[in-house]
This record gives sequence, structure tokens and C-alpha cells, in this order.
Amino acid sequence: MDFEGRSDGRSIKSILAHVAPLKLVLVHGSAEATEHLKQHCLKHVCPQVYAPQLEETIDVTSDLCAYKVQLSEKLMSQVLFKKLGDYEIAWVDAEVGKTENDMFSLLPLSGPAPPHKTVLVGDLKMSDFKQFLASKGVQVEFGGGALRCGEYVTIRKVGDASQKVGGAAIQQIVLEGPLSEEYYKIREYLYSHFYSL
Repeated sequence: MDFEGRSDGRSIKSILAHVAPLKLVLVHGSAEATEHLKQHCLKHVCPQVYAPQLEETIDVTSDLCAYKVQLSEKLMSQVLFKKLGDYEIAWVDAEVGKTENDMFSLLPLSGPAPPHKTVLVGDLKMSDFKQFLASKGVQVEFGGGALRCGEYVTIRKVGDASQKVGGAAIQQIVLEGPLSEEYYKIREYLYSHFYSL
């Protein structure tokens, strides 16, 4: 982040606290100011703070299992994207290969793709879904933390909403009721609120 030399010490400390970096490299500034900021950051911001001297080389790489790969044109021509808000998402089955310049590349599978379970992407707000069902003529009401749809079908969320993976809560939506025309109609309405891969 470039502050053009206009941020004072207090502002930089405040900005760094909000950015919350995992690692921090301090460059420029006097030795005294840099050491003061380094000690502050070690105590309040992050555990790995570096303040290299002029012409000093430091290694700040991380032990992450992340690789840069290139998506081959052949693979991309076979991928079916689905729109999700402002984004497009897709399920990709591929093999890792190498390009001429020794870069990793994802290539189409040489054999048939293995089957995978359907993945539903999105979030269901029960209050919004209640209004949606009512607009479709389904008699619906809340009761006991569940959504009672029609005469026999119930929808509820189970799981821990505070537990998150990739920013999304780990919850399941349970649809209960006897297999009937009403059940399948409500299930179709429910699935229409998600993107399936």
C-alpha cells in the first residue's frame, strides 16, 4: 500500500492493525523509526515482521501447498460455466501436465470423469424462501425453528452457523415429508434457489 509519505506513525499503526497482514516487510524510514514500528507490529499486528537493511535480501515465502497452473484451451472449451451473481463457476475435472516452458497446466482427463455428488452453491434465507413459497400459492408458516410447507412438508437448517469454511457457514438444509406431489414441488422450488454443479 502506497501512502506517499503522508501518513504519520499513529496512522500507519492504525492502518496496519486493520490490514492485519500475516507477514510484514518494513522498508524506508530512519533506523530508529523502523525499529520502533517493527517492535510495535511484533507486539500488536503480526508475529513475522522484517526490516531489511539496504541491499539485504530476505526470504518471506510461505509453506503453502499452492501452485500456479495454466488452464489449457482444450480444457476450457469443455467447461460449462454457471452464473452466480457477478461470477461464473464451474466444476472442473482435469489432469496436471506441463507446458513447453515447464509451467504446470490443467489438461482434460484422458478417460471418463469420475462421478461426483451434486454441489449446491448459495445461501437460503428462510424468511425469503417463506415469501417465495407464499407467492407460489403454498401455505407456509414458521414453527419450532422450521418452515412448515403445505400440510406435511417441513424444511429446517441444521448444523453450526458459526462454523465457517471459505467464508460460508457449514449447514445442511433438511427437507422432510412423505413422498408426494407436494414434496417434489417444494423440493423443486428449494433447488431453484441454488446453483448446482
